[in-house]
Amino acid sequence: MRTNLFALLGALVLALANTGLAAAQNKDARGKWSDVQSIARGAEIAVRTRDGDRLTGRFADAGDDAINFTHDGKRVTLTRDSVRNVKISRGRNRLKGALVGAGIGGGAGAGAGGFVVAHTDHFGGTPLGAGIGIGAGAGAAIGAAIGLGKNYETVYEAP
Repeated sequence: MRTNLFALLGALVLALANTGLAAAQNKDARGKWSDVQSIARGAEIAVRTRDGDRLTGRFADAGDDAINFTHDGKRVTLTRDSVRNVKISRGRNRLKGALVGAGIGGGAGAGAGGFVVAHTDHFGGTPLGAGIGIGAGAGAAIGAAIGLGKNYETVYEAP
């Protein structure tokens, strides 16, 4: 039972780790302003300026020398020269959700297992280990399904 649980958790961690590797392979196509111009109207974006400011909002359009988007209900226009990078939202971050969920679930499982050990005739720590394993696995699955934070993909990075 315990071996199967660790094998399942190991497979889950490896599957989620491959998501980050696939995203890292998309970093070759940076630096083309035409990619910014082809973003769909209304897409959620994050723009970092050369001054270090980070603005998020909904994309409106982009010309040869400027980008227009809505930030906090106001239309913002930035020149191409003032933009350090443009990122587009790709949904929730599943890996971060799985890790946080595993931590919370493992803690809850440890509490439940500790309760069982304290209030029954189990003198070994088997219920405690099982509670941690089951709680971490369930928490990771739920966290991955829900996601945590935004997952952004870089579309443009200034040279």
